[in-house]
Amino acid sequence: MSSRLQLHLSARDLKNIAGLMGVSDPFAVVTVRGDSENNKPRVVGQTDVVFNNLNPSWSQVIFLDGYRFGVPFYFEVGVFDFDASLTNKTELELSRMDVHAQSVLTSAATSQQRGEKFPHRVMGTALFEVGQILGSRGNIASKSLQSGGVLTVHMERCQNAQSGRLHLHLEGHKIKPLSATSRSANTFYEMFRKVDRPTGAVWESVYRSNVVKHSLSPNWNDVNLDLDATCNGDLDRAIKIVVWDHKRSGKHKFMGECETTVHGLAAAGDNDGNSNLVEEFGFELMRDSKTVGRLHVKSALLSSETMAEGAPDNLMPEANGKANHINGLGVASTDGASVSTRRPEFVDYLSGGCQISLAVAIDFTASNGDPREPGTPHYFHPPQSKEWNDYEKAIFAVGSILAKYDSDQRMPVWGFGAKYNGVVRHCFQCGQEVEVEGVQGIMDAYRGVFRTPLTMSYPTKLTEVIETAASYARHEQETAQEESKLSYTILLILTSGNVENAKETKDCLISASDDPLSVVIVGIGDTDFTSMEFLDEHDPTTEGGRDITKFVRFGDYRSFNALTEAVLDEIPQQLVDYYYSKNIMPGQMEDFNEHDVQVAEADNNDRTSKFLG
Repeated sequence: MSSRLQLHLSARDLKNIAGLMGVSDPFAVVTVRGDSENNKPRVVGQTDVVFNNLNPSWSQVIFLDGYRFGVPFYFEVGVFDFDASLTNKTELELSRMDVHAQSVLTSAATSQQRGEKFPHRVMGTALFEVGQILGSRGNIASKSLQSGGVLTVHMERCQNAQSGRLHLHLEGHKIKPLSATSRSANTFYEMFRKVDRPTGAVWESVYRSNVVKHSLSPNWNDVNLDLDATCNGDLDRAIKIVVWDHKRSGKHKFMGECETTVHGLAAAGDNDGNSNLVEEFGFELMRDSKTVGRLHVKSALLSSETMAEGAPDNLMPEANGKANHINGLGVASTDGASVSTRRPEFVDYLSGGCQISLAVAIDFTASNGDPREPGTPHYFHPPQSKEWNDYEKAIFAVGSILAKYDSDQRMPVWGFGAKYNGVVRHCFQCGQEVEVEGVQGIMDAYRGVFRTPLTMSYPTKLTEVIETAASYARHEQETAQEESKLSYTILLILTSGNVENAKETKDCLISASDDPLSVVIVGIGDTDFTSMEFLDEHDPTTEGGRDITKFVRFGDYRSFNALTEAVLDEIPQQLVDYYYSKNIMPGQMEDFNEHDVQVAEADNNDRTSKFLG
């Protein structure tokens, strides 16, 4: 199942490339490269232009379609200095337009080419991978640009609960000037949506109106707003409207503000045209805790699809009237009455700070053959060959994807099926540490086992590994809950043997399904894996428990991306099923301070020349 995502872009400390007498007018273009950073780019969106500003927060929201867990998803952002001469408009005229009207002209100008070259001067580009952003605190990532400055990306999943549009027409009424000597102002308004954090709110710009010159009672153009971009489908999400006095320099002056919601705008709309009742239809504008005018809502109409009657199919009545709620997906009832909770998606849990923990179990039974013999699964190729065996390939492919979602990068590695001191060990620690660091740590722990006095033995028994992983998953969850977070563990079992007692193993998996755990089994080599396939064929309705197992044959996949997609395609559903069945809703987006986010180094300069292919 794929998800639609939206990006909010901002930058700071950009290098001015407009010369001594001017200031750059930055805008951003977003391209998608898909599952490889070197794929041909496809332009999916362009922001508005913020004139004369080296610290822009763009209002235009960019949408990304097709994200799937387990598949790399690369996109690239290019920041450019806009050349207004391509539009037959002056910078001042463009800056006074509303975002939508401006975008029509600037997008047309962007598509023009000058001698096969992009017509605007590049200020820098930055490559991102969706999984790394969703696995980071607050779903935010920052990267330096080649010419200077920092680009920041904030990501949200499109909720799709209330798709549609808001037709809005606002006017100001007797706005108080900024000084006693001022008689008028060049007024425009900017709309922000609220992003709640435990330590306070962050406001993201989502729309900027046209400028009405020389007016303290401006009648702004009406606008048709996309609800996904405005409030991400949440009609009760806090909205702030700020009125500014437009300045050619880009240093606009604050005149007043008010807070409401899309529902509040609709309720305050003078949709019958009673324009003389200004006091009844609108909001007070506040500045320095004083009323400085009013914002009159001449009309605010929601498109028909947002007003559909009846609950959507993904609403669930809570049995006990209480929802472990965070992030607006569940609403706890104060009187014990039944409430409805929209079924969340996997990305909602990631956004709410759910950590994905990886545990790895590796088969050291004699079914692998002599590891010193070329062609056997554990055979290590000479370093100069730069080849990996299938165990190494599977560790790298799956580990590289899951590690992006594991914030501490600490992972246990276990072995099974080896004999030490004459005793067969069905679960033992690989490496010197209880948890290793990152994918390289898994590789090192795996290779290090062959420097110990082991004897590869029989049988292939998985129950101890599964029970250990279930215990580990409970511990990780308990630790996370101390910080009001969630943790879900994925056990990756790499094996070349057929499990000894399939029925006992399946019973163990059913028992472990009550823990926050999924089990992925990757079959290495050409062994008969019939019993492994039996483990994958679980029917919760007749066997009880939860389906937590996925089996794939490594040899069936010719690329890492194909392997990881097959291995991990059931994880999102399994995770949501676990938490949803226990009435645990996603947490709030994790707290972050944009300026405290670690800034990644700038990409190679060559990427700027290849940004558009």
